[in-house]
Amino acid sequence: MAGHQGGAEGPGGRVVDALYNQADAQIWQLGHSIELFQRPQIIADRKGLANFGASGLASTDWTIVGWQK
Repeated sequence: MAGHQGGAEGPGGRVVDALYNQADAQIWQLGHSIELFQRPQIIADRKGLANFGASGLASTDWTIVGWQK
């Protein structure tokens, strides 16, 4: 495929490339970001609360959070 620049092949290839480029530009305008590091977190909670604290990049599993007996 000499001279092929990417995108869809065939008569609609340039249209697909243009739409892709428009979508790409709009995504960058939204200012998306990927968190590549863990930010420090400070959590204050009541005495007796179990399985709760700074989660870092993880989600809190609310099924295991509870009060100590």
